[in-house]
Amino acid sequence: MADTEDDDRSKLEFVDTVSIDTNKDTLWRFISDAENLAEVVPGAQSVTRHSERHYSLEIERGIGHVSVSLDGEFELVEMDEPEWIIAEGEAFDSTTGSTFDVLAAMEMEQNGAEVVDLSYSAELFYTGGVASIGARLLRKFIEKDVDRYFENVKERVEAD
Repeated sequence: MADTEDDDRSKLEFVDTVSIDTNKDTLWRFISDAENLAEVVPGAQSVTRHSERHYSLEIERGIGHVSVSLDGEFELVEMDEPEWIIAEGEAFDSTTGSTFDVLAAMEMEQNGAEVVDLSYSAELFYTGGVASIGARLLRKFIEKDVDRYFENVKERVEAD
């Protein structure tokens, strides 16, 4: 990911914790499987695993009056199974000329015999046409998708 200190990209940050009725090993297996990601990431058209840590993805989403079709890649740059994962990724939308760079971390903490607290934080940097939407509105749409992702993970893991 490119250096972000001296550029004109906008930034959004997200932080939260979700409690999931499971154990760390089960949760780790689920979130580290590309096929599962394709089913829980809002708007995911495909997620392809190229190696243990490198994936490509295609996502289509409507953000306000703008539709984006993202082609991107992400990598699990550091991980300590089943404790935590740090990932970074980038995506491009050719329709709006927008770029997105993300740095995200997830940490799993066993809370009792069958509950895992999944804490996450993410920094999203973006440029291009989506910047015209405005940070508040963009935050609302992306935050909704982030929440939906973790709700989907929770639902799927607890159902198994």
